[in-house]
Amino acid sequence: MQIQGEVSVSSLMSLRKSFISRPLIASVLLMLLSVPTLFAEEQHSQAKALFLFNFANFVRWPKQAFTQNHDKLKMCIFGDANLGSFLDQVDGTRIRDKRLLVIKTNVLDDIKKGCHILFVSQNKQDLLPTLFNSVQHIYVLSVSDVEGFARNGGVISIVRTFDKLTFEINLDVALKNGLLINSDLLSLARIIGRDGKPVKKENLGPEDTLLRPQMAK
Repeated sequence: MQIQGEVSVSSLMSLRKSFISRPLIASVLLMLLSVPTLFAEEQHSQAKALFLFNFANFVRWPKQAFTQNHDKLKMCIFGDANLGSFLDQVDGTRIRDKRLLVIKTNVLDDIKKGCHILFVSQNKQDLLPTLFNSVQHIYVLSVSDVEGFARNGGVISIVRTFDKLTFEINLDVALKNGLLINSDLLSLARIIGRDGKPVKKENLGPEDTLLRPQMAK
């Protein structure tokens, strides 16, 4: 059975409700599901923010990704990404033993200082070759809604299909970046192989299955 990549906003939110307050979950969910079709862009923007927050909860970084025990988990938003106010509300949230630090910037040098999660906006897609070649990507969970991102060096692509957002995970890149991904997140994703093509769940090799056990408790 091939892993399906289509997931509703509500199903992804339900995976980690304990990480943010129930009133915030309820208000964000109500906003996403009740906004008129005319404002679908705002709805998708909030959904992308929710995806990023849940990715942070379902990926584990090795100790080497932090210079000190009290270092924060840095989520960098590079470019003019319209992700609504949700990330501002969860900035400072504790994720396991780290505090989330949301950094919004248009300056490449800010990214070079180090990020654990890097979201690349569409208006920065011309800089992708520079990012992949000059920015140290070890231990970095790179995410973007740029077309083909996960097939061209990124870890996760957020893809819009009709009225839904889906996401692809490139396991090969994730492994090279030293990232451990929870099986619950993988079960919702479309898995991309080394050749950039979707792979079936049963075809994952032993090195890939290291990502699948319950890693993010």
